[in-house]
Amino acid sequence: MCTEIRIYVADLAAYNNGKLHGVWINATDDLDAIREQVNQMLAASPEGFAEEYAIHDHEGFGGVYF
Repeated sequence: MCTEIRIYVADLAAYNNGKLHGVWINATDDLDAIREQVNQMLAASPEGFAEEYAIHDHEGFGGVYF
């Protein structure tokens, strides 16, 4: 069982082309730190141009759902 509160943010350009590319991010990080991690993930995309992302999974939220 995961004790961290995390989200999995995926690159939609890669996802739409059948590739899994994303990162697990600590959801308790500062918003600017989360944004920077998302931007780094998009910059490393296997697709030439990636700008859209989505949260595809989460862990550690207990009984809280969104």
